Amino acid sequence: MRPTDKACAALFGFLCITSLTGCGERKEQRRAAQDVVVEKKSEAPQASWIRRNDDMDPAVWLASKEAGRRLAPDDPSVARLRKAFGGAESKYLESDRMIANRTAQLADMLAKDGNPEAAADIVEGLSTVIGVGRGKETYGELCQFYFTLRHNGADREAALAELQARYGAYPR
Repeated sequence: MRPTDKACAALFGFLCITSLTGCGERKEQRRAAQDVVVEKKSEAPQASWIRRNDDMDPAVWLASKEAGRRLAPDDPSVARLRKAFGGAESKYLESDRMIANRTAQLADMLAKDGNPEAAADIVEGLSTVIGVGRGKETYGELCQFYFTLRHNGADREAALAELQARYGAYPR
C-alpha cells in the first residue's frame, strides 16, 4: 500500500468513526427531546372533547383543559365547575359531558375573538338567564347566541341581559 493510500484509508476510517459518533449523539439528543415532548403532553388533558364512552369527570376534564395540566378532583376550580354543572342540570337538556364540551368550545371561540372568559363563569352566567317555569333549553343554542352577541360587540353583562330577556320566565 502506498503512503497516500494509507493516508486515505486512515482519513476514511476517521470520518466513519466521527460520523458514527455524531449519529449516536444526535439519536440521544432526539430521544431526550422526545422525552421532553412526552412529558409536556402528559401535563395537559389529552382529549380535546369528552366522548360518550369516556370514563372521565366533566368538571375535572374542563378545569384541567383550562389550566393546561391535569388537576386533582378536589381542586377548587373543579369544585366550582361541579357546582356550576349542578345549577345547569335543571335548565338544560344536555348532560354535564356535553355542557363541558360546549363550554370548552365557547371558551376557545371567545378567547380567539379577544373576549376570554373562564369556563365556570360561562356555565354560571348562561344558567342564570333561564327563567323559572320555562322548562329545559338547549345549552348549545345559548352558547351560539351568546358568542354571536359577544362577537358583535356586546360585553358580558349586555349579552347575558339580552339572553335573560329572551329566555327568562314566561309572563304569567
